[in-house]
Amino acid sequence: MNKFIFFFLFFSILITTDGFSKSKFDFSGGIQGRTLPSFGAEIYAESGYNQLLWGKKENKTDFKYGLIRPSIGASTSAVINSIKGEIEFFPISILGLSAGKQIIHSNFNFPFFDCTQIACTGQFERNFIETKMVLGLKGWIAVGNYKMDTLNSPDPNRPMADWRNVIIGEADHEVQIEKKLLVGKMIGQELFGVMYEHVQFQGSREMKESFIGVYQTASKNNLYLVGAGTFHTNQQALGLQIYFRIHHISLPSLKLF
Repeated sequence: MNKFIFFFLFFSILITTDGFSKSKFDFSGGIQGRTLPSFGAEIYAESGYNQLLWGKKENKTDFKYGLIRPSIGASTSAVINSIKGEIEFFPISILGLSAGKQIIHSNFNFPFFDCTQIACTGQFERNFIETKMVLGLKGWIAVGNYKMDTLNSPDPNRPMADWRNVIIGEADHEVQIEKKLLVGKMIGQELFGVMYEHVQFQGSREMKESFIGVYQTASKNNLYLVGAGTFHTNQQALGLQIYFRIHHISLPSLKLF
């Protein structure tokens, strides 16, 4: 756990140097949490290097450009800690392809799982590829994501826990498919929208489904988001979930989304 906290603190302090801030790097971080199946929150940070491949990005309305962006990220809730490396490729700014690896260490037995029968603690690994696209017209936006993860569990004999999605996968190794769609309307600095999310293990076939209304507003370098809606999985009955996020942008990225 100490190495994750050290990495997170070092990662945060790094951006205070003049050389870093004058480069092509970006940096952002924040806190996010939810209420169902039990209240939980984490702090996170991410930094990437933005390299234009063609075109230019000089103001918010520019979209005719391409870029590549390697990045690193970290998150912690004290008992669950993770680090992630990712590379994103945008042949045009509205369409992205990415691949990466995330290492997660859990020291927590979750109350909504029977952790005597399910692998809840130890080091989990995720290797993923993802496609994402954004479209916009007259203030309306639509953002879609399709992501495929391969997961490795520290216990080859017990089913693996996915505590973020509240589903259980097969022992040792699993494949997970995640689909997201956000549709909303921008009015000034405010976003009003709805988001649908579907996540499923391909081995155990357990799935999560959520449908949430979201509101986001911006103030200087901060984004404030709150969402509320329905959430259910094979392990969690249909219920109301409230989600929040406070996101701070220290150095902006060239990414549109």
